[in-house]
Amino acid sequence: MRRALLLALLLLPLLQAYALPPRRGLVVVAYVTGRVDYGAWLVVRDAVERARGATLLVLVVDTYGGYLDAADRIIREISGCGCRVVSWVPPGGRAVSAGMLVALSAQRLYVGPGSVVGACEPRPKDEKVVEYVKARLRSLAKTSDLKVISELEKMVTENRAFAAEEACELGIASKANSLDEVLKAEGVEPSYVEKVRRGLLAELASLVLDPGVAMMLLVVGLLLILLEVKAAGFQGWGALGGLMIALALYALNLIGPNLLALTLLALGLALIVIELKKPGIQVFGIAGVALLTAAAVIEYFLRPYVNPLEYAPPVAIFTACLAGFLLLTISRAVEATKMRRVTLEERLVGTEGYAKTDIRPGRLGVVHVSGEDWTAVSEEEIRKGEEVVVREVKGLTLIVGKRRREGRG
Repeated sequence: MRRALLLALLLLPLLQAYALPPRRGLVVVAYVTGRVDYGAWLVVRDAVERARGATLLVLVVDTYGGYLDAADRIIREISGCGCRVVSWVPPGGRAVSAGMLVALSAQRLYVGPGSVVGACEPRPKDEKVVEYVKARLRSLAKTSDLKVISELEKMVTENRAFAAEEACELGIASKANSLDEVLKAEGVEPSYVEKVRRGLLAELASLVLDPGVAMMLLVVGLLLILLEVKAAGFQGWGALGGLMIALALYALNLIGPNLLALTLLALGLALIVIELKKPGIQVFGIAGVALLTAAAVIEYFLRPYVNPLEYAPPVAIFTACLAGFLLLTISRAVEATKMRRVTLEERLVGTEGYAKTDIRPGRLGVVHVSGEDWTAVSEEEIRKGEEVVVREVKGLTLIVGKRRREGRG
């Protein structure tokens, strides 16, 4: 194990070097499609991390919109990107509602023929939210032209939408029929293009962190905890319920990611302790390792300018070492449980002691055997203080007789 760990640490810089693409002439293309949610935010975050030292980051926006909080997160990621960022709505595409906020957050917006942008009125319509979105659009506008700013605000107050040609005439976008035209307009000849799309992690984030799903997770989590309270012994439902409640509270913005990671860490440690106390179940140990790994991954994602992919090897080594330790401990505990246990009868029959009370046939008495007091019966009369020997065990009652001393020949 020590040799494998040392070898992995020595190979880590080499693995990271091969994992990272060349920086010179790199163009990263991120696809913000479907709903603007936490999955889309993870896509943009990943793209921004990959675009460190790159020439250009292109956001391909094709969405009907989504959640304002997710759009704000994406805007923050884009504002912290170290390279130039442009957005492009492909031909026939749309960047409406929260998608328009994402598209305008880039330094320049390109639109393809037949595309539509705008329609940013929030739902449900609230005066504070409306004013906030108007201010957000003004902050994203790349012009001080009051007419253009007025038209942008109408996207919110009147739910105004613009066709590609209208957006170009208004000056908020430029025409580009293809991604190659976008690169040509930016004066970029890429030596390497890296595309970032929704992966499994983004899809899971879109599902689990959806507000509607979060409410269901909250209710189911509470029911599972009640089930754990009613069930005899620990069944694991309480840990699963706690995980669901933590995810629901995070999705509803009631707790932050640090508290979520701390909750996962506590649940993981609790499950591992339960596995060590009740070896052989195994599912608790596996779940505990998974929760500890998830907590570590969340902490990596919280660090700015850190690509979690670069730290995948140490996380994998940590998981492997912890899983190996658990596997070794559990296997030894299982072997111990399989060992034949000595029964009470095997332990006591033939053992000698003394009577603490008088014992008469048909009446119960008390004897002291193997350092403990036992209820005893006998077919013969035994006086208090006389030595006895255990002949048989029935339940927790000892069948005893007088100890016969061997005579000398």
